Amino acid sequence: MKRILFFATPVDIVPVLKRFEANAPLKFVEMGNLATPNRAIYLNSSEIPNPGIATHETGSLSQGYMVSHRDTKNNMDSFVGRKGEKRWSLDNSDNEETVILIMAGLGRTGTLLPGNMATLHETPVAQQLMKWFQSALKQEGFTKVRDWWLGREALAMLKAGKRLTTTAEQSPPEFDLTLPK
Repeated sequence: MKRILFFATPVDIVPVLKRFEANAPLKFVEMGNLATPNRAIYLNSSEIPNPGIATHETGSLSQGYMVSHRDTKNNMDSFVGRKGEKRWSLDNSDNEETVILIMAGLGRTGTLLPGNMATLHETPVAQQLMKWFQSALKQEGFTKVRDWWLGREALAMLKAGKRLTTTAEQSPPEFDLTLPK
């Protein structure tokens, strides 16, 4: 699995998304296991609600989006849930020309939670989407600290001693990103 790890505030991530989608017409589809096959589909990143604001106290469980070219057909699985109800799942494993974007961002405690873009696939399309996103990070002034790309505000938060946790708001400080000595 290829993965790009990053920390971004709303001010950091919005221009990255704009630059990323300038490469081709893309769509951002809400992911998750839902009781309906209907998903919110955003044809422009500016339509995504609150980019850079975490939707969960754990970065990896914040709202994720399947990103692909607009004309890509998304495959969805249906299954029976624990209580016998029908559910639908949209997953990267079933969609070879997609990537997953979880922005996470500022949590309710002021902690900055990690985002990532990832794909299970080596298809040219999936790999191109990954390259476009990484290029957008670099062009928007993100700095690499250890394995993480940090936006300007995220880096300023780190330098000011604010928490940038690599896991969850409630995690102990040993899971926080620190500047190299």
